[in-house]
Amino acid sequence: MRDLLQLSGKQRQFVELLQRQSTVDSLRSLCAQAGFDINFINGFLLSGALNGYVQWHEHNQQRWVLTAKGEELDGVLPGFDLAERLLQGNSDRATLQAELGTAFSLNYGALRREQAVDLVDGDGEGVVKVLKSSVLGAYQQRQVVFAAVRERSIATDQELADRAASSLEWLQQQGYITSRVESDYSLTVLPALQTLELGDRVTALSSELILSGQWRQVDLKPYDIHAEVPDVAYGRPTILTQCIQRIRDIFLNMGFDEMSGYLVESAFWNFDALFTPQDHPAREVQDTFYLANPQTLPLPEDQSLVDRVKQVHEANYGGQWTETEASRAILRAHTTTSTARRLHQLQGQDGKYFSIDRVFRNETVDRTHLAEFHQIEGVVVGELLSVRTLMGYLTYFYERLGFKNLKFKPTYNPYTEPSLEVFAYHPPSDRYIEVGNSGLFRQEMLEPLGCGDKSTVAWGLGLERIAMLLYDVEKLSDLIGPDIRL
Repeated sequence: MRDLLQLSGKQRQFVELLQRQSTVDSLRSLCAQAGFDINFINGFLLSGALNGYVQWHEHNQQRWVLTAKGEELDGVLPGFDLAERLLQGNSDRATLQAELGTAFSLNYGALRREQAVDLVDGDGEGVVKVLKSSVLGAYQQRQVVFAAVRERSIATDQELADRAASSLEWLQQQGYITSRVESDYSLTVLPALQTLELGDRVTALSSELILSGQWRQVDLKPYDIHAEVPDVAYGRPTILTQCIQRIRDIFLNMGFDEMSGYLVESAFWNFDALFTPQDHPAREVQDTFYLANPQTLPLPEDQSLVDRVKQVHEANYGGQWTETEASRAILRAHTTTSTARRLHQLQGQDGKYFSIDRVFRNETVDRTHLAEFHQIEGVVVGELLSVRTLMGYLTYFYERLGFKNLKFKPTYNPYTEPSLEVFAYHPPSDRYIEVGNSGLFRQEMLEPLGCGDKSTVAWGLGLERIAMLLYDVEKLSDLIGPDIRL
């Protein structure tokens, strides 16, 4: 039995509440009425602190709650308002439409689906004929039960729940409510607690008590230096975090500087500055995540940059290049946006840069695709760079990771020419999988950014794909989430 004189303030308040009870039918109801957090009190009860003072019995209780669809109804079932008026004898269609307004169609459709009503031509615009009055009556009962669930009263009235079984079943079938099973406790307060005297106790030593000397007179809560300390397991880096650090070290040892960018970008930096035409399929919502708020982002302050990008687009692709399309806000589809910004800053200076950041694609998620993943970006700016230079950098990088079975395949990118896809062998699936894309930036992209007299090699590699190869993982989704068995 624990010394109840060493309880916290909240625990003491709950004990004082129990001392005024002999039995408690529902601990949940008691906590709700007295303003106690049920989870906190559950932990207090199950800790054993009240052993010898109370006896308790656990029982489960079914509770009905509204679903998100039910919350949207704002308390009234579709069909109820029309059913009420029809049961009162009001069947004139014009009158009902005037009273219900735009809700008439919704109400009529709900009743019509159960074949309870029909529209019949008559004087004027006709009448709403009742085919099944029993359905209209059922709607009244359903509304009563729906309101009770909304007010959270049905869970404590088992008789009502039994009477309303058919209504509850219908509401659940419509997706308006769902059931939950919650644990509850009934308590019996023993005489040992009812006769226990709890004096005023100070649980926090303040500066006022110390300076005034009152700490000598008050009853201070003792500090238990022998209390058990929870065994907290230390964290460790995830596989992806380990891969990021390993790859970062490789690039830093190769003489690269690290760069970073923004998760939310304008289409200008994500597409237009990369010589991607404004009617390119990759700019469709099926491939790119566009933001609703904000819908647009400002274009670069350097108006000459915007003008040069516009000129090169219209000269090569034809049509009219618009700032409206370029200013749309998106979740970046690749980290090449960071490269474009860095090239504009360099204005033709040599350099080697890399980044490892998150990107977003509107992909169908499968074994080798995710909608959110990391991309390893790299760019080298210099003189007389070639495809051999590019393949040399990538081969050296992958060899440092332990991969020797690489393949390069020609491909097309709007902003690189020539372009190469990189494939590496994946033992679990016994095939080569694509791990990245690369190429030499086109002059049409470099000139507006101020690097027209330079040659560049660049790549974008998939971090998760590399991790699949390193750890023989079958699916990309195994690398993310709470499963830490890897």
